[in-house]
Amino acid sequence: MEKKTLLYLFTSVFILLIIYAIFRNIFYFPDLITSIIIIFLLYKYFNKLELNNFIFFLLFLALLFHDFGVFGFYNKSPLYFQYDNLTHFIGGIALGIFFINFFKKNIDGKLLIIFLALLSALGVGAVVEIIEYSGYLYLGQGDGFFYFGGKGDLGRRNSITGAWANSSIDMVLNLVGGIIGIISYLIYKKFK
Repeated sequence: MEKKTLLYLFTSVFILLIIYAIFRNIFYFPDLITSIIIIFLLYKYFNKLELNNFIFFLLFLALLFHDFGVFGFYNKSPLYFQYDNLTHFIGGIALGIFFINFFKKNIDGKLLIIFLALLSALGVGAVVEIIEYSGYLYLGQGDGFFYFGGKGDLGRRNSITGAWANSSIDMVLNLVGGIIGIISYLIYKKFK
């Protein structure tokens, strides 16, 4: 599938989620618009970022899992665990693969590449947590990337202690996902 077709497909999915949010009167627009902007930037810099269709799809999937929060999954998970855990784990995998692929083509030294890829995936996760916290400070509680609250962030006890635990668990899941993504990439490249 051509990358332009993927762009249209990805954008269409986010537009459908925006329409859903409008009809359900759910304020999730900052997240959905941010996802569309990120997808367009990835498309625009596709070659410079050393992307391929699979990595482009993985990054879309990570954003999509987050944006499924429009269905209320962060407050009432459809899984046996908090939905937020899945989004950080999948995001870690996607970012680990993205960064190792990028650094492998631009930097020498296998251990350095692995180290930089893992730190970069963790760095993006840390930025997400900082944005969540900033959203809490300036926008208050709510759903989505720019807000903070609900069981996904506050935990079952709905307390600030749950929020500390949430940030820590999010970072651990980013780390585990990043490690799995990097190892998967290395195994794939070894046997390719």
